[in-house]
Amino acid sequence: MDIADYYDISIPEIISGERKSEMMNEEERKIAKTMADYATTEKEKIFKEMKLQSVMGVCALVLYWILHETGAYMYNDVLGKLASYCETLVSVSVIMMAAFTTGSLSKVRSKSRKVFVFENFPKTMQFVVTAVVAFGVAAVIKLVLVYFFGL
Repeated sequence: MDIADYYDISIPEIISGERKSEMMNEEERKIAKTMADYATTEKEKIFKEMKLQSVMGVCALVLYWILHETGAYMYNDVLGKLASYCETLVSVSVIMMAAFTTGSLSKVRSKSRKVFVFENFPKTMQFVVTAVVAFGVAAVIKLVLVYFFGL
């Protein structure tokens, strides 16, 4: 959009590579600004979700390291389960960040919303359901890796 303003040409002229008119009309300017605003909003939304996943993953990793390095997880059953939970959360965070950056999560969300009417749930409930599903998938992946590969 800045290029279009700077050279006083329309977006279609930039894309096609040829100049058709001398002035960008107001309607084209509004459309280009709307497109730019939408792209910025989408980037900010993805960045916010990535930041949340990163912070959760780092916190889980630090807690896991503390429990593992001190050996506290071996002496207490609750701490052992917490260490396992944190280990799984680290894996889930990495998977979720990959899903956010590739856009595959938004495709899955749109399909699940059509099937389960997911958008009718409160935002908190959506987060809880997403987290439970993510933990379930991570647990299955972990079991497969342990069972088949001994990792």
